[in-house]
Amino acid sequence: MRGASTVVLAACRDYDKDRVLEAVRAALASFDVAGIARETSEAGTPVLLKPNLLMAVPAEKGVTTHPSVFSAVARVFQEHGARLTFGDSPNISSRPLAAARRCGLLEEAEALGIPLADFETGEDTSYPAGMQDRRFHVARGALEAGAIVNLPRLKTHALTVMTGALKNMFGVIPGGRKAGFHLSHPNVDDFSRMIVDLNGLVRSRLVVLDAVKAMQGNGPGSGELVDVGLLIVSDDPVAADAVGCRIMGIDPLSVPQIRIAHESGLGNAHPECIDLRGENIAHHIHRGFRIPPRIPTLRFPPFAVRFARDLVVPRPVIDASQCIGCGECVTACPTAPKSIAQKTDGGVPIYDYAACIRCSCCQETCRHGAISLRQALLAPRTRRA
Repeated sequence: MRGASTVVLAACRDYDKDRVLEAVRAALASFDVAGIARETSEAGTPVLLKPNLLMAVPAEKGVTTHPSVFSAVARVFQEHGARLTFGDSPNISSRPLAAARRCGLLEEAEALGIPLADFETGEDTSYPAGMQDRRFHVARGALEAGAIVNLPRLKTHALTVMTGALKNMFGVIPGGRKAGFHLSHPNVDDFSRMIVDLNGLVRSRLVVLDAVKAMQGNGPGSGELVDVGLLIVSDDPVAADAVGCRIMGIDPLSVPQIRIAHESGLGNAHPECIDLRGENIAHHIHRGFRIPPRIPTLRFPPFAVRFARDLVVPRPVIDASQCIGCGECVTACPTAPKSIAQKTDGGVPIYDYAACIRCSCCQETCRHGAISLRQALLAPRTRRA
């Protein structure tokens, strides 16, 4: 990694369009937007705006990138002459077009003349430099882009502690193929290493991390919103996530994907390696931010893994009062046979915890907040900043 990474903290107290545009324009002035626009134009390639479109829910739920942030970044790039596309691959319960329409991004994109890129089909792509994973099936919309501008949302995450710029790039894997990685990488460190390799292959040129309202608790789809009032802008996704962690009161190096990304040289996570501009971060740290139970890395002999898992790994549980029996959690489960089964009467699904790999796919998919993680008896705690 090069020298110190620049991160700009831009104050933005709400999603008023004019206010967001002013904050985005000021923050992006520290980066070479004109150079990215010129480079891609000369190559005849688009700049891909890559939001978080986790599922088809309204913008006010705080699950997806807010339309005001999306449109502000798009307008700044268009002012510099860039041709834009946008896209993401949601979880298994939604398709890209439906998710973009439901959360309000499609309306903004159509108003600005930005087409939806292909995130439903992809190509096998090799990455010889990968630490662990050297081949990915990547969405054509990402492969065809000359540059990617990453537009994540700052949220807690049941599997990876937090989700920001690094985890958001998992959306370049089309559709149900993402579930396969949960099955082949049930160990959280291995999954995080895969995320880092993917970010090495498909790189973000810029990150505009939406932290105007962040999510705490049962993230990434069912937590509560917290007024943070910031946009976190950087050309280093590792640094952007590290600063996001500090704002959430989390030690960045306790988050496996950030630690591994920093150690591999993908980006900078240590504060002394980050040139922090704009707002004073000390005024925005949330010490009481609710963090989900941490999923530890298990390094046990095969015969002991199940016993150890029950003692130290949080398990998903269903709140019967919130469950509507839709069965999306069953569809999302990547194990074969399924670790969760729908009752014949359509009632609350039942887990087979002996088969459950604790990947949190069911929890992430649930749009009704019915699934959360229950702390294990000996589970480790996430370190606070």
